[in-house]
Amino acid sequence: MDERREILDYLWKNGIVPTPDELDKIIKNGGIEYVRGRMEKRREKVDEIEIIKSREYFEATSGKSDSFKKLFQDRYVKIKKILQSRVSVTSAVDIEFAKSHEGEVTIIAMVMGVRESKYGYVLELEDLTGSIIAYIDQNLGQLILPDDIIALKGNLKNGKLYVKEITYPGVDNAQKKEKVIDSENAIAFISDTHVGSKMFMESQFKKFLEWLNTSETGKKVKYLIINGDLVDGIGIYPGQERDLEIDDIYEQYSKLSKLFEGLRQDIRVFMIPGNHDLVRIAEPQPSLSKEIRSLFGENFQFLSNPAYISIEGIKILLYHGMSLNDLMDLIKGMKYDNVLRMMEELLKRRHLAPFYGKNVPIAPIPEDFMVIEEIPDIFVTGHIHVHRAGIYHGVLLLNASAWQRQTDYQKMHNFIPDPCKVTLKFLNKPGFTVVDFK
Repeated sequence: MDERREILDYLWKNGIVPTPDELDKIIKNGGIEYVRGRMEKRREKVDEIEIIKSREYFEATSGKSDSFKKLFQDRYVKIKKILQSRVSVTSAVDIEFAKSHEGEVTIIAMVMGVRESKYGYVLELEDLTGSIIAYIDQNLGQLILPDDIIALKGNLKNGKLYVKEITYPGVDNAQKKEKVIDSENAIAFISDTHVGSKMFMESQFKKFLEWLNTSETGKKVKYLIINGDLVDGIGIYPGQERDLEIDDIYEQYSKLSKLFEGLRQDIRVFMIPGNHDLVRIAEPQPSLSKEIRSLFGENFQFLSNPAYISIEGIKILLYHGMSLNDLMDLIKGMKYDNVLRMMEELLKRRHLAPFYGKNVPIAPIPEDFMVIEEIPDIFVTGHIHVHRAGIYHGVLLLNASAWQRQTDYQKMHNFIPDPCKVTLKFLNKPGFTVVDFK
């Protein structure tokens, strides 16, 4: 095997994508044996870091309707499998089989349409075999939304389903307990730094980095996660140019890399992109380009949005959070303050962007990368610039804090951010600790 290919394969399996200059340096210092030695030294310091789910790029498709059909079929198959693990759903049958029988039946279907009626809701349901109309009462059906994939139990009569019970894929109560391990290390979570904006809170951010380097508590942080919108970007919202201190997106990333130059080298930094970053807007978003990654040190790791990682056995789901806007639009009473409830709704549906055709553009790729196939120990979002933390069925929920003062655009929408809060997860303690740098 070609030496460069052998080194690349080895590093990729360990979740590392080297730049060309880094690869040349590895070969100069001894090639594959050198890199294996470095990896062993890293493992002596911490237990294995596993990149469970992240992509540097996503398969290109034609963008035709057939591409979307494959995407939704993959989503249906994955979520159906989750639902079939529930005791109440094990007897589910296909819609076409169900329609040929009368009496009690359970099906698993995607909701193609919801309309309100005098006595409740009328649902248009579909699976891979056919479609059916279902009727459900007001209380049971009030939170059912288009594109939900759910199990429905009811009575079939004259080809119509009269629903009396629904099951979401959700989080099994018996599955999850908050995970605590025997480790003195801590993870720090932040989001939405928005470097390049005039409202970037640079002095507070520098204070945070100094705290990581010098304080007794900060020195326990061995991992830093930045959950998207690393820079402010260009042309993201009307009139943004008035809010920019740096109007070149590459210079924005250069500024961010310079801010990190004095950071302790033993801190592993993980970054995902957001809707302000230099990647496609459609989700899932690939990791940042090699050109951007080359600006940062070897202790930085760039992941896709979403990404799923394991740090010392703690499994963490990272998602920037654009679909939170969809939930505010679709569920009555949802506001920014309800972000933990919104995160619960995503876990309940086992999908990070469950609603097609709303605020979040979805890339038509064959595999639905947004399905939450495995429930994490920690679920992290950002995007909406509020800080909230909680727990849901044993899963720690965090909407990580931003580092940007209120913009004119936010003022126009009467939104007040909650910036400069660092959330710490000590791996040997339950819950989160918050340090405020305002």
